Amino acid sequence: MKRLGLGGLFFVWLYGVPFLLLVGLIRRTAKPYAPTREAAEAFGATTDALLIVGLLLNALPLIGLLFAGLAEDEGWHRHFRWAIGGMVLLYLLVVLVSRMATGVLIGHTPADDGPAPAITQCIPRSGGHGCPGG
Repeated sequence: MKRLGLGGLFFVWLYGVPFLLLVGLIRRTAKPYAPTREAAEAFGATTDALLIVGLLLNALPLIGLLFAGLAEDEGWHRHFRWAIGGMVLLYLLVVLVSRMATGVLIGHTPADDGPAPAITQCIPRSGGHGCPGG
């Protein structure tokens, strides 16, 4: 059972973390169709969640190294020692991408595609000027 748990932890890190980070980065560079401000905020929040979860799960090799040491499994201990190098590499790649980006990587809300709101009423300004357009 311990080998299955350590293997699952390793392969979640190996395949799941790059997938989440890649999908999050693709979504960040995409121009979504967001007809309303709420839809744009939801798109941005989902993208932020993918990137944050990917960055947090990137620490799984440290947890795996701890569990492999507790289980005294030298094979998985060796795998997780090597995975720490991959973990650092993934963090450095995300930092590199964020430095190359023109905006923030996490916390960005795309623009909505909705039309500008129509002016339905006019309040005259003081000084005798009327409403624009008549």
